[in-house]
Amino acid sequence: VDILDFDRLAESFSAADCVIHCAARAGGWGKYEEFHRPNVNGTCNVIGACKLHGIGKLIFISSPSVYYSGKDRFDIRENEPLPEKKSNHYSVTKKLAESRLIEEQSRGLKSIILRPRAVHGPYDTIIVPHILRLAEKGSVPLINAGKAYTDVTYIDNLVLAVEQCLLAGDEAWNETYNISNGEPINVRDWFKAVLEAFERPFNPKDIPTKAAKLVAFLMEMKASLPLMGGEPPMTRFSVGYLSTSMTMSIEKAKQKLKYEPFVANQQGFELHAQWYKSQQN
Repeated sequence: VDILDFDRLAESFSAADCVIHCAARAGGWGKYEEFHRPNVNGTCNVIGACKLHGIGKLIFISSPSVYYSGKDRFDIRENEPLPEKKSNHYSVTKKLAESRLIEEQSRGLKSIILRPRAVHGPYDTIIVPHILRLAEKGSVPLINAGKAYTDVTYIDNLVLAVEQCLLAGDEAWNETYNISNGEPINVRDWFKAVLEAFERPFNPKDIPTKAAKLVAFLMEMKASLPLMGGEPPMTRFSVGYLSTSMTMSIEKAKQKLKYEPFVANQQGFELHAQWYKSQQN
């Protein structure tokens, strides 16, 4: 069902304890309206369908991109002020969707906002496939030598977090939680571990951040030309995201949701690779 079609969306809903809303337009390229309609208007439709059917709880899968400021940030907690200037249309519209949910909390709709970082695993079409495509070109470009630290989240850990939300008491609702494996890793080690798990060569090529931003700018300009279209291979946002450290604290989720990630980084990479290989047969 298209979440932009309220009538059909409402018809597809039925009485339930809770709705888990993870439909969104993701990515770092595109027109603002292409993100706003599904991410904001779509979320408002989901809220409306919940209210129509008397569903009192909603779990929203948001994004930690709302934290991105272009500067290194470590151990970010959910109550820290968000940057006033958002980095791209995706993060802007995700924050607007969060605001709509928070407004509804005062009207009786309980919600939980989850911000999982770099989710991967079976059926991932974005993160690991991108790393594999880089390796296929012969060398893996690492901006700022891959020194930046990040968090990753194996899909089973995110599913566990959602399950813990469903089981949580009322005191855990109307809150926002960071979700990850709880094991920060730098980009170089991340790419290397993924490619080793997938039995692909890891041939790193270090690229200075300034050079990468210039190349990304030129790619954006080319993609913006009439008749060109398509998403550029690299954007200034993706350069910043991979060259700037951003790690999050998951202590709040551990305390209030009793969330304990059970799949560590390396195990997650190996499980993902096993599934991928099974699909090739």
